[in-house]
Amino acid sequence: MDVKEYIESGILETYVYGALSEAEAQEVLTLAARYPEIAEELAKIEENFESTSLAMGMEPNPVVKQQILEQISVHKSEKPEIPLYPTRLFAYGMAACLTLLLVSSIAAFTYWERWQSSEQLLVAERETNTKTAADMASMKADMNTYKGVLHNPDIIKIHLASTPSFPGNGVMVYWNAKNADVMIDMLNLPENDNNHQYQLWALVNGKPVDAGVFDVKKGEKTMFKMKDIKGAQAFAITLEPRGGSPNPTMEKMYVKGNI
Repeated sequence: MDVKEYIESGILETYVYGALSEAEAQEVLTLAARYPEIAEELAKIEENFESTSLAMGMEPNPVVKQQILEQISVHKSEKPEIPLYPTRLFAYGMAACLTLLLVSSIAAFTYWERWQSSEQLLVAERETNTKTAADMASMKADMNTYKGVLHNPDIIKIHLASTPSFPGNGVMVYWNAKNADVMIDMLNLPENDNNHQYQLWALVNGKPVDAGVFDVKKGEKTMFKMKDIKGAQAFAITLEPRGGSPNPTMEKMYVKGNI
């Protein structure tokens, strides 16, 4: 028998892994007891793979373990020490599987992160487009209204100029004395905060009359339909607490204009 060829065939590793039939396993045990070279190779396999097996935390194959224990009881005096650990091929295979699993997990997580980022960008882009479309629709509506106002001979244009306390402001009021419609177009007013609103007042028979409140926000619509007013003699705008006031705050009057 060519012992070297037998050792290099890989049957010893297959035996340790427990993949041989009962007859083949018995043959390995018999030859190991007969040939010291085979017994020595089995011992080397145990020594070479012990650290790897312990690091991987793997239990020995219960079938192989039982076979070994049985053979020890029969051939105790003549059988070499039989390794109880997986083969190098199996260990390398497990390492490759773990590496592949790790790489796949990292790739999947990276893809998920990119997908989440792309989805967020898409949502933000949609929101921006929606707002832009709404702003353009509002501007178009304002332009149509503005054209109607300019071409209406019943409309009176009143320019509300800034007061000394708040220079540099201006508002245009379009008032239809016949049907009492009132529109305002902000030429220049500073933005108001969330706790305040601008309030339009009409002077009727010498008394201030509430004509409605509005907000000034940069980039948003500037033309507003206000409350109907009859018999107006003048208009003015003050800054009031949100929701408006029953009477104008005179020290907060930004613009005014007579008819």
